[in-house]
Amino acid sequence: MKIECRHVSKQFDTKPVLQNCHFSVKQGEIVGIMGESGTGKSTLAKLLVGLEQASAGEILLDGKPYHGKDGARILLVFQDALHAVNPLFSVKDILTEATKDAVSVEEIVAILKEVGLDETYLTKKPRQLSGGQLQRICIARALLLQPDVIIFDEALSGLDPLIQGQLLRLLYQLKIKHQQTYIFISHDFNLCYALCHRILVMFDGQIVDEITDFSDPIEVNHPATQNLLTQSQNPKHPKCRIRKMMATIQQTHEGEQK
Repeated sequence: MKIECRHVSKQFDTKPVLQNCHFSVKQGEIVGIMGESGTGKSTLAKLLVGLEQASAGEILLDGKPYHGKDGARILLVFQDALHAVNPLFSVKDILTEATKDAVSVEEIVAILKEVGLDETYLTKKPRQLSGGQLQRICIARALLLQPDVIIFDEALSGLDPLIQGQLLRLLYQLKIKHQQTYIFISHDFNLCYALCHRILVMFDGQIVDEITDFSDPIEVNHPATQNLLTQSQNPKHPKCRIRKMMATIQQTHEGEQK
């Protein structure tokens, strides 16, 4: 599996939002897309899943144009989980509404357990869940549809750093188990750094930099990258512990594989 974004541009009316975005993601990769608010990250995510159409360029999946009409092979997990679900639905309804085939209760319970929840959540409504719990439900819903790629658009932003760390650990474990491919969109370098193999940096609707080597000091080719790194390097910031935790998780997994 390979997803390609080939020289994609997007404009609304006469305003350019994306300009000549070009990159690819291979199966099993976790690629970060990082940038400040308003740099075009969310618009790019919508193009990748087929919610918007490019003004120029194309999105390819396995070498063929992808528009999201031939099944949900690329799925998007939004930042605001509460508005991504029907508030009147139970957790069971949320998990089954998008599936074309019948799903057994056993399958639903199994997917809940994968995201750290149990069967007692099946009857709960969104308003009865915390932000972290509801985001786990959204992740479970995406996994249930068995996509090739899951895009997380600021999906951990606004959550407590402890919850962010728990969800990062969960995403890493699910990626290993399912050989999943992620595109992780964030303005926070620490979150991208914790999970991603490489990071694309966006500024003013363009991809202006790519971080592939996380050795200190990180090589910077654009001022936007330097600004994002500077914002992330406060040693008192609680999120700075996330990378150390993720490294421990990865070492543990590698030890189990030997």
